[in-house]
Amino acid sequence: MKRMHWKRDTGAIGIGTLIIFIALILVAAIAAAVIIATAEDLEEKAQSAKQDAVKLVRAAPMIMIAEGTVSGSNVVSIDLYMDLYGSEGVDMRDLVLHILVTPTTGNAVSTDLTFNTASPTQATAQFFATDEVLDPLNQYDPTATPPRYILGERARLVLTVDLSTALTALPPASTLEIYTHVTTSGHQRYDFFRTPSAYPTGGIVSLLE
Repeated sequence: MKRMHWKRDTGAIGIGTLIIFIALILVAAIAAAVIIATAEDLEEKAQSAKQDAVKLVRAAPMIMIAEGTVSGSNVVSIDLYMDLYGSEGVDMRDLVLHILVTPTTGNAVSTDLTFNTASPTQATAQFFATDEVLDPLNQYDPTATPPRYILGERARLVLTVDLSTALTALPPASTLEIYTHVTTSGHQRYDFFRTPSAYPTGGIVSLLE
C-alpha cells in the first residue's frame, strides 16, 4: 500500500510540472509575439522618419529675401531670392508657387505660377521669371545643351512675379502669402509678407515678414 501511495504522489508531481511547463511555453510565446509586434511597429516608424528626412534633405527651397518694385503708388512686381535647404538640388520645372495677395482696398486674388521653360527670364500671367544670382557648382544654365534648371547647393536664384499681369498691383500695407510646392518630393513651405505702410516714389522696397 505504501508503494502504491508513493506512485500516486509521483504522478501528481509530474502532472503539475507538465502544467507549469506548458504555462511557461505560453507565456514565452505571448512575450515573443509582443516583442515581434513592437519591433515591426518601430521599424515602420523608422521607415516613415527616414522618408520624411529624405524629403527634407532632397528638396527644401526657402525664400530668404522678398523685395517689391514700386511704380507710381503700387508694388507692381516682386523678387523672391531663393536658397536651397538640403543637399540635393531642385529642378525649377518641379516648383509651383501658389500666391495669394490681399490689397488694402479690394478683394484678395490668387494664382499658381510655374517655371517658364520657353523664356526663363520672362515673367507672365502663368509663369514666374528665374535668374541666377549665385551658382558656384554651375547647376543652373538654361542655355546649356541639354539645359540645366537646377537650384543647387550653395546657389541662389531670384524668382520674379509680375503682380500687375498675374495678380494685381499692391498699395501700401497689403499682404502677400506664398505657398512653395515641389511636386516631385512633396515639400511645401508657407511664407507671409506685408508691404510697407508707405512707399517711395519709385525703386525697391523690402517686404516685411
